[in-house]
Amino acid sequence: MKYFPDEPASGIWARYAVAALPLVYLAVALLYSAWSAPWGQQVDPESAYAMNGLAWAAGYPMIKNDHPGTTTILLIGLIVKLWTFLAGRSDVVEFGLKNYDAIIYASRAAEALILSGALLASGIIVRNATRSALAALLFQVAPFVHLEAMHFEILLIPESLMVSSAIFGTALVLKAALDETPPSVRLGFAQGLVFALGLSSKYLYAPLAILGVSLLRNRRAFATATLVGVIAFFIFNRVLNPYVFTSGFRWLVNLATHKGVYGEGEAGFIDFNVFWPNMAQIISSGPLLFAVFVTGALAALAQMLTSRRLFDPVSLTLVASFMAFAALLVATSKHFHLHYMVASWVLTGGVLVLTSIEVRRLIPRLSPSVTFGAAALVCVGLIATTLLEVRSRALGWRALNDIGARLSKAVVAAGPSCANVSGMFVRAPENELNHGADMTLATPQMEHRFSEAYLRVFDVPLLDHSYYRHLLLKNLLPYSYARLAAEYPCIVVRTSEKLNAKTSAGLLELKPEHCVVEGIQVYTVGIACAKIKDAMQSR
Repeated sequence: MKYFPDEPASGIWARYAVAALPLVYLAVALLYSAWSAPWGQQVDPESAYAMNGLAWAAGYPMIKNDHPGTTTILLIGLIVKLWTFLAGRSDVVEFGLKNYDAIIYASRAAEALILSGALLASGIIVRNATRSALAALLFQVAPFVHLEAMHFEILLIPESLMVSSAIFGTALVLKAALDETPPSVRLGFAQGLVFALGLSSKYLYAPLAILGVSLLRNRRAFATATLVGVIAFFIFNRVLNPYVFTSGFRWLVNLATHKGVYGEGEAGFIDFNVFWPNMAQIISSGPLLFAVFVTGALAALAQMLTSRRLFDPVSLTLVASFMAFAALLVATSKHFHLHYMVASWVLTGGVLVLTSIEVRRLIPRLSPSVTFGAAALVCVGLIATTLLEVRSRALGWRALNDIGARLSKAVVAAGPSCANVSGMFVRAPENELNHGADMTLATPQMEHRFSEAYLRVFDVPLLDHSYYRHLLLKNLLPYSYARLAAEYPCIVVRTSEKLNAKTSAGLLELKPEHCVVEGIQVYTVGIACAKIKDAMQSR
């Protein structure tokens, strides 16, 4: 049975069509990256991963392990090592701190290239499995399905490499489900390896393990995928990021046993007062995606009931895709951030391909142009909506980042001799290194090495009002406002939230003036707060 419409007679069209969307994605990713300053919106968590990669390149263990982010840290570390070698520099830490922004931009570009390559390779696999370049184009809608997916794919965080694994892994799943011959042990090995890499990027990849049902026509292939996935994950992380199995595991246990965000709050699994509203918000943020997964599951169940083939690989894979989506829907509703749905959302292209096939099997008289046309309209709608929203977000955050940068200049202009202290989320270019240091420098020896490297590279002191630790840091080392007041004639502090006795780290004891400039809290000692406002207005 023919599942997709006839294509143009030219073989060249089919050969190059699968390269179109990967190139579009690459162009969008690089443009979006250029408009997203590393010190701006995404300083948390981009700086944490960048600093962990730098520390690993300098010979320290990977400290960040809660997502676990092993693949992201490894990529950054390899880029730092290679760049340091090519630049002929001997001090990795010094080189990394001096070129911090450039390392983040380069790492983002590397992730974008990897995802584009995964999208191209997946398109070729799906084209060969379905004998249709049109099916491959449907599949390649994956990275464009939602604003949150596109945003987190582009930045230097674990989602990008997780999505690369999810897209390529789903293509292998479609090959296993659609090939006329049972899947091979080699295909099972590849699926297991890709799963291990995806899970090493982010734990939210775990529900995709259920897609292994596509291999059930060959139990050896299924067993191979299972064993390789478990063993490869263990070896990869045991060698590179061993804390995954200690503090990382404890973090997961806390998530599962507490109702609050990040394993905080009262004991228990789910707070139903927020669970159902969260679920409603997730579904309403992507109603078309929800409809795609529900339609695929219903079509698969109908096929199973009418054909009485309960282990049909196409039907099983569609049901498994919906179950992976449902599992992440529950997990995200418990611990809410929209982008936690990304691992399931990027299955959309594969679900569209399989649903088109399933509907044609259920209704043979239906023209393939009808099923393909409906799926294509969904794809066009998703791509257009996402690209417009991405543009809007990039412009919005560019404007906010510009405010933070202008305020940094205004502080220097108004008080050139003042101690210039900033905190996270005020979008201050000079504060970027601090969050990464907070998430990386685990021992006094590391703190002193990075502090000394900073002093060799920069002349301006790095003063941070730590958002998470509620203390003052100078050049990455703990300090106090009393000492700072003795050294400088005036102090200017910028924070994202109003300070109290717990969060002020001793600043309020100096009885500072307080004002709000463009939504940023400003505290001053020895200089009028109005002077900062006036300097900002003149810019």
